[in-house]
Amino acid sequence: MEATAKNCNKLLPAEYQWQVLDWSHLRAENLPRVLKIFPDQQPVCTANAAICTEAESKKTIGINIDVFFKDSAIWNKPEQLAPYIELVNRYYQQARIGFNFRFRPMSEMPAWNESINQLTVIFASAMPAPAGKVADAFGNLPAGKVVFNDVLMNRQDKHANPYFLIGKPLGHELGHVLGLAHTQDKALLMTQGTSPQNALDILPEQALIMRVMALQRFGGKLDPIITCH
Repeated sequence: MEATAKNCNKLLPAEYQWQVLDWSHLRAENLPRVLKIFPDQQPVCTANAAICTEAESKKTIGINIDVFFKDSAIWNKPEQLAPYIELVNRYYQQARIGFNFRFRPMSEMPAWNESINQLTVIFASAMPAPAGKVADAFGNLPAGKVVFNDVLMNRQDKHANPYFLIGKPLGHELGHVLGLAHTQDKALLMTQGTSPQNALDILPEQALIMRVMALQRFGGKLDPIITCH
């Protein structure tokens, strides 16, 4: 059975829906480098032919994400994130990707360069990026980790969707870890900032980039069961 986030539509208005993209005209081996972050660290189809073929299919891919509440003064309970998780799973339907968020105790949180093939999200007070800067939020492909710092919530609300913050940054940073670079089109998920024109859209090429990465590196499974929160 193919299970997608449509089985978890409990918290958000029905109008927040996105259509599945068509990437049947694309081949994973020919995707544009300009859409990729760290392109030289991404899977090559000549060495991963079976995975690229699976990524090109229309099957849903499920990915487990481990979530840790480090020392955030804002985010410390799974139920706080429930509507934002639902929003992320809804707009990732475009790529037929579903996320299963698993909340873990701090005692299990890996060091930065450990468990790099397990997608991990950390909510912190002021955790610096590898270069030393404390950003609002960042996704780091080499480490397989996403970090949200409390300063993110100081952003001005510029969007009609009340779940846009943090619903957009969560999916945006996951997009980085799944191989996507920034884009200029303000309608796309991977544009920077909180523009009111942002529609959380994903390009077919971006969908395929993420699907390959999900299967090759992060233990993605075809036709998963996505847990509701």
